[in-house]
Amino acid sequence: MTRIGPWLLVVALFASVAGCQSDAFKKSILARANTLRVTPDYLIGEGDEVTIMVLGQEEYDQTHVVRPDGKLSFPEHGDIAAAGKTAEDLRTELQESFKTTLGLKNPKVYVSVNSFSSKVVTVLGEVKTPGRFPYTGQMRIADLLGATLGPTFRSDAQEALLFREVEGQTKIYQVHLKDFFHKGDFSTNFYVRPGDIVYVPKNGFAAAADWVRKVTEPLKAVFEIVGLGQSTVSVYTGVGYY
Repeated sequence: MTRIGPWLLVVALFASVAGCQSDAFKKSILARANTLRVTPDYLIGEGDEVTIMVLGQEEYDQTHVVRPDGKLSFPEHGDIAAAGKTAEDLRTELQESFKTTLGLKNPKVYVSVNSFSSKVVTVLGEVKTPGRFPYTGQMRIADLLGATLGPTFRSDAQEALLFREVEGQTKIYQVHLKDFFHKGDFSTNFYVRPGDIVYVPKNGFAAAADWVRKVTEPLKAVFEIVGLGQSTVSVYTGVGYY
């Protein structure tokens, strides 16, 4: 039986896969994302560690973890509802309430979020260590990419996607990772927000090789049954012949 030319097969399939992403598709997901270039306001959540300090009143300085009910326990003041508020919102609220509960005339309150255990961001696809990562405040796409140890050699880093829930709808934005490092273009190095998902797809050759392997896997079993052996069909996978 004639041996199948692996490169011809892969090239043909690559052309087919590449053609699936039409200009219309790319335009439909192109980011109209000026707001993504603005640092998001972080909302405190369950499990976050929050420090509250009163200038000149060190005895009131406290660091607490937000309880499952969204509150902090603050001595002499009582429970503080923290979840769903920004640090600035909480600071403004406490500066006013401490006048009554702590008897302070004009308190200067400082509030900081030290750890962000309640929020995560997710990276999927062709990166070295995909998974869920803690949100750590002012994170950009490049920061998140660093946490994954970077794209694999099978990735199409120029066609990465950012998925974000906005008012109950999933918005999709295109991210050009290669431009960060090869062109110094960080225009799509967006700030990420809790709950965001970044997906790095396979490049055309990797997708084609996977498709060929999937198609030829049953054929290999048939060839072995009829005694033709495994050498009848070979497929290039990007690492070696399969």
